Amino acid sequence: MKIRIISLFFVFIFHAFVFAADTSIETLLPSPGFSEGWIMEGKVNSYTKDTLYEHINGESELYFPYGFEIVGSALYVKISDPNIALVADIFKMGSLLDAFGIYSNYRIPYAEEIKIGSEGFVTSSQLMFYKDRYFVRLAASGTLTLERAVFVACAEAIAKNLPGESSRPKELEILKIPDVTPKTEKYVTQSVLGYAFLKKGFIAEATLDGKPVRVFVILDESPKASIYTFEQYIKYLNESGVQPYLSKSTSGATITVQDPLYKGVMVRQSGRYLLGVINLKDPLKAASLIDRLQSHISAP
Repeated sequence: MKIRIISLFFVFIFHAFVFAADTSIETLLPSPGFSEGWIMEGKVNSYTKDTLYEHINGESELYFPYGFEIVGSALYVKISDPNIALVADIFKMGSLLDAFGIYSNYRIPYAEEIKIGSEGFVTSSQLMFYKDRYFVRLAASGTLTLERAVFVACAEAIAKNLPGESSRPKELEILKIPDVTPKTEKYVTQSVLGYAFLKKGFIAEATLDGKPVRVFVILDESPKASIYTFEQYIKYLNESGVQPYLSKSTSGATITVQDPLYKGVMVRQSGRYLLGVINLKDPLKAASLIDRLQSHISAP
């Protein structure tokens, strides 16, 4: 029995090792190529937090707050013309939400949407999408443009190799209301709206009475933490010489104020969230919009 247990242990370790090897960042990039006529030049290069600057100098700091772990990069060249190439990068981030977050920093709202991964877009010079914890960026090299079919073929080949499902972060459901402009949602991991006490959350473009405004959702760890953040905002307003109007109801505590930076503002504390609207002429008119956001909160 003892020998059998030891044998099973080594079988388990072996399979765990194989699984880890199969899901390494290098194996996620298709080899020797992603489609007929395209082949990988050299090998996959990988970069960690300590070496990311070597690959994307000037952009690396953007990735770190989103739990960046490693990126695998490959160069695919066109066999008939090796001067034309495609650079494929797969970034492993901290979570699905983090992968969306870094993607949302690059997303072009008016670009053509593609149904690859959880969400993606393509232009004449690049394609980006995210799936599970991974953010994928493809870019033309040696030419200003590439055929759409080339980008899509590479993206589809990579997407098949990525683990996990093509789902969106559940937190995005809060913003799924008609008022919010599609593809403008952005996840910020620190200092939302430039305020240090608003640690992480979403911002998005929206319309209210036919006029542009911005909405935000602050994600705290608990209702207690959310109340503290709410109180920090009130403290900041008071120290800035601004007196907010505070009201309380079954919907939660709500303030309306002329914020020093964002004009008319309405903010409501609800569960572990703060729901807000900024750039308002009359902040009192934002109540119905916040009600719609609040109706999409699925859990405290």
